[in-house]
Amino acid sequence: MTRKSSSLPQSPSRRTLLALSAAFLAGCRGSAPRRVQAPRQPLSAEDEALKRKFRGLEGGQLRVDSLFVVHGLNIFDENGRLFFRRAGMSPPRGRFIGSYGAEFGVPKFLRVEWRDKIEMEPDGALKRGLPGDAFYGGTILGDYTIPVASRIPDALLEEKRRNGGGFRLKIRIHPDGPLIGWDLERAPGSAPDGSKFHHAGGDFQEAFIYNGKALRKGWFIHPRTGERIETDF
Repeated sequence: MTRKSSSLPQSPSRRTLLALSAAFLAGCRGSAPRRVQAPRQPLSAEDEALKRKFRGLEGGQLRVDSLFVVHGLNIFDENGRLFFRRAGMSPPRGRFIGSYGAEFGVPKFLRVEWRDKIEMEPDGALKRGLPGDAFYGGTILGDYTIPVASRIPDALLEEKRRNGGGFRLKIRIHPDGPLIGWDLERAPGSAPDGSKFHHAGGDFQEAFIYNGKALRKGWFIHPRTGERIETDF
């Protein structure tokens, strides 16, 4: 007895449909269109200059302190991003030491603000057009925008590239405006003053304290009068 085949002859229309389905599935597997990325905008002449100036530096240590009791401290970079925040700071031990990152080595400029008090409500910062972690509320007591990148000396950056050291960006809050400082950190005792901080510059330098004693006083330049004032911290 001859067994009959269970397959039925396919009509021309069925064969055409199967062929189109196979082609479609093959296209989904291996020929899916790629998402085209938008071309990156060329750097401005200013950004090109910053890229050359800060080559090899994409961030460093960040040190922040205050000369008075401050609340709701926000520090934004030139793009409006939250660079630093602190609910409260007070001298002499109320300081922050951490790290930061920046596209061109340091921010171009920083906008610093603080207030008399802070408020808390769900999505309160976002409702005010601020980054989600920013502080808000109360009365703003200080609002200053200060240049940063343009003030960092080329000589310090060249010295870092030649002989190493950790770059430190320092911010000190003064009632009449924030102060900016910088230096290079190397081995303990390697600096001429017995500390580990070289090429200190800017508006202030913190005291050099060893075993609880200030071996070198700190100083800052008053942002309004230009007077140099010594500190114990």
